[in-house]
Amino acid sequence: MRKGMKRRSKWLKFISRAVYAGISSVLLLSCSNNSYEGMVVAVELEEIHQGSNEGAKLIAIDFRNSGKPAKILSTEFQGAAAPALTHDGRYLYFQGKKEGDKAWQIWVADLQKKTSTRVTELQENCIHPAPLPDGTVVFSREGSVNGKLVFDLWRCQMDGTGLTRLTFDPSINQHATVLNEGRVLFTSSQQYPDAKSPVIMVMRPDGTKSELYFNGNSGINPVSDGRESDHGFIYFVGNGGKLGRIHHNRPLHTFENLSAGLKGSFSALAPDGSECLVSYQPSEGIPFGLYRFNPESRETPTLLYQGEYHLTDPVLIAALPERPRILPSAVNPKNTSGLLMSQDINHSQHPVHAGITGDTLADRIRVSTLDKELGIVEVKADGSFYLKLDADTPFRIESLNKQGEIIRGPSDWIYLRPNERRACVGCHADPELAPKNFQPLAVKEDPVVLTAEKKENSQ
Repeated sequence: MRKGMKRRSKWLKFISRAVYAGISSVLLLSCSNNSYEGMVVAVELEEIHQGSNEGAKLIAIDFRNSGKPAKILSTEFQGAAAPALTHDGRYLYFQGKKEGDKAWQIWVADLQKKTSTRVTELQENCIHPAPLPDGTVVFSREGSVNGKLVFDLWRCQMDGTGLTRLTFDPSINQHATVLNEGRVLFTSSQQYPDAKSPVIMVMRPDGTKSELYFNGNSGINPVSDGRESDHGFIYFVGNGGKLGRIHHNRPLHTFENLSAGLKGSFSALAPDGSECLVSYQPSEGIPFGLYRFNPESRETPTLLYQGEYHLTDPVLIAALPERPRILPSAVNPKNTSGLLMSQDINHSQHPVHAGITGDTLADRIRVSTLDKELGIVEVKADGSFYLKLDADTPFRIESLNKQGEIIRGPSDWIYLRPNERRACVGCHADPELAPKNFQPLAVKEDPVVLTAEKKENSQ
């Protein structure tokens, strides 16, 4: 009996291995149809200006064959930039325009069929695509808030359908990338009421749970997308051409300036195993070229390819070892509101405002949108509050004392997606803190309603 079971077990293992080998062969065969596999697609520019890609070209570089010339991929376009590869290595998204006076739009190239199709067809500039593992793509779309130029993050299918707005704060939100754990990284710089330095934010792909990821360090703020390596590091280029990285486990407290002590300037990068492919300029007068950089030794980058013009935004054409996670969404368009709870508004890593003459502990909050005050709400004895607010509407919060003085705030702009439920520890508390395991007094009652629904019911 046991011998028979052993033979059966061996036979099942043999079949499993054979099936696995067959699947692997199919996958390898499918990848082999991509003649660009193992090459680098990059952007070629005569001049590099921050935020401008006029006249840019997409080129393919076989950097392992140094004598082989680069191939122009965007011959039909007046400009093409910001390449981004799907996790399977087949589709390359990019921003492009076929006529110089038209707005940038999102395009996608099938690297196997060697064809390209337009994804968006909108009036505004659409830039910086980031493909998601479910087949959709996130991108930045130009807009304005009270006369200030902003970019919001949007999402759609590969054919442009299902267009959905994800961010609603008055900021320039761009340079989106997808983390292996499924969330989306992007740079964000507030534009209204005043401009602030860019930071890195992170959110779920449906726009919920948007929060600070990295707020700059030692005067270095991100000006490129954040690229995740196999070792859990997020690499980015900062102002002044500096190359930095943070670790995904503690992004607020692990910043490293990798270019300290190095001459020259960086403009973009792509992790490649334990090293990085970087766009690097060793000195003024020499165009940015493709180099290899070891972030551990931090020695001067090694040249791989030098063209006549500047080269930036390198993308290694290769499938990821694993597909990024596809996160579920709690967004429900039928619910036009969201819920926000805070445990204690007096718990903060920031001091109270200077010049306070009354109480230094707040007992109420003021909630305001872009154009009006929604109301003043008294908090509970433990400092907690619980609010119901209109979805997709940016708002800020100030904490006040009994005398009406502003203790802390205004906060950064916050917004809730339809049906979203969010909670925070306190007012400008350390984002790494987890809420204490107790039930705040505020949630023992119904939320305070500050929505258009309340206004309609009061009329």
